[in-house]
Amino acid sequence: MWIQDPDPLGVPWLSALVAAIPILLFLVCLVVLKLTGLQAAGVALVAEVAVALGMSGMPIPALAGAGLLGVLSAIWPIAYIILMAVWLYRLAVASGKFDVIRASIAAISPDQRIQVLLIAFCFGAFLEGVAGFGVPIAICAAMLVTLGFRPVRAAMISLVANFAAGAYGAVGIPVIVGAQVGGIHVMDLSRDLALILQPVTLLIPFLLVVILDGFRGLRETWPATLVVTLVFSGTQAAVLLFLGPELAAILPGLLGMVALAALRLVWTPRHVFVEGEAREVSGRPSRGGAARDAG
Repeated sequence: MWIQDPDPLGVPWLSALVAAIPILLFLVCLVVLKLTGLQAAGVALVAEVAVALGMSGMPIPALAGAGLLGVLSAIWPIAYIILMAVWLYRLAVASGKFDVIRASIAAISPDQRIQVLLIAFCFGAFLEGVAGFGVPIAICAAMLVTLGFRPVRAAMISLVANFAAGAYGAVGIPVIVGAQVGGIHVMDLSRDLALILQPVTLLIPFLLVVILDGFRGLRETWPATLVVTLVFSGTQAAVLLFLGPELAAILPGLLGMVALAALRLVWTPRHVFVEGEAREVSGRPSRGGAARDAG
């Protein structure tokens, strides 16, 4: 039985640097050489085989077995979940139900600061848990643009919002696979993620409002921001600590939307904020929009 030497070159930093060559080469192929993901992965695979044989002295049977295990793990459960998630999303779009969901969410509040919390943060997290792989960023950014957000700002907000759920991916696959590769129990990794990521997750809703309307917007919408933060982060922490990563993006996103919808029954912002391009969407100009008109 072959046992891997963690420091085959006798110098820890050099061994780590050589072991990282396939990853670095993959990034160079994507960013610098502009290769497709499939092409970059092929180049990285060749480099990985060379490093395994040359530096680590890995026997060919062990190398072949590791490669077969990687292929099977990619097919089940990763590829299966991706296929089902994409199928579910396309079914919802083709049936028109996705448009109904989008319209229902957008109708909860005409205030764009609340829409950011609903769509980019909560609904984006739900989509991340269902589909993953960048789907929520593209969909939420497009939804925000249709509501009158400037395209660049919509994309930036969607990217920032995705931090809260991106680590858990579709049905927790990144965490599950990471635990398998690292040889640890998935619940141990799930609990560690709760401790590491939750402090930052608490800041994301506040950051989104500040990006859109500055600290004035945060003062005007702090009840909604605080409610969605506590509900989302509290639910996510509980799921990670007691259930595992599979629902760490889905349940918080759903409950966050429910909490914001319920809050609307007892509280609304004093001023409805919309960007100048979106005034016709809400029909109620914001204090910021009036100031821009006066200027």
